[in-house]
Amino acid sequence: MRMKTDIEIPIVRLLLPLASYLLWAVFAVAWWSTGASEIVGNGISASILINPTPFVAGLGVLGLAASAAAAYVVFTLVNRGNEHSSRTRALLLEALSALETRAGPSSSQTLLPLNSAEEGFYNLVRGEREKSAVLWALLSSIPFVGWAFLAVAQWRLSRDLAKHSRLEGLVFEDVDRTFRTVGTRGMSVKHAPMHSHDALGVTIVVVSIIELLSSAVLGFVGSLVLIYLTVGMFSLFWIDLSMMDPTGHFHYHSQVEADMLRALQDTAIVNSGVA
Repeated sequence: MRMKTDIEIPIVRLLLPLASYLLWAVFAVAWWSTGASEIVGNGISASILINPTPFVAGLGVLGLAASAAAAYVVFTLVNRGNEHSSRTRALLLEALSALETRAGPSSSQTLLPLNSAEEGFYNLVRGEREKSAVLWALLSSIPFVGWAFLAVAQWRLSRDLAKHSRLEGLVFEDVDRTFRTVGTRGMSVKHAPMHSHDALGVTIVVVSIIELLSSAVLGFVGSLVLIYLTVGMFSLFWIDLSMMDPTGHFHYHSQVEADMLRALQDTAIVNSGVA
């Protein structure tokens, strides 16, 4: 059995976006305390924007470095999802091609699950689109605003992986039945779903809207501070989920892919014997 089919992202890498979150928060406080608060009443001061204090400038440089590191985490998560989906499609395509060759004009007992598997595979391919890991990483690296893009990226990723696991599970079941009807050992198919975490995404949106409306009480700057703090914390929690939640599904793949490769070898042996 293959021990690993997808890269495991160490949980310690969560410290990278956490560092970005904290550094930009400290940067905002330091920048505000050195005179940027006067912007609200007196217009933008060029000296504040062009010639910040060395401490504020140093925090900005560290923040940019931390944002780049956090963007790498986002890139890794999105790219892992892309590679997982593409590898699954390639393996299923190979299995279906081998089963079509083996089945030939067989009985309906073989053709029914095979046709169902082909239809499920078509739905799987049609329902998946590769996401640009580079684009989402770059958007997530934007100071402050990038946390909103990071949350959107994690939401899209979790929804796509949940849909992928549901559709591929149906195809695996049909492929397993087809393997067994042509006289080879099947696969150890079980339910290993991945969750979309839609409730978390809706919570972020609702809380952000409430905090934006609170500007009537806290002021516009106060509401922006609350939005940054809450969206950032929710996004950090979501990154943790994106790292750890698919682990069970990936471990399941290490077994089912090994079973499928073994079944394909058995099918090839049977085909050569028939020939």
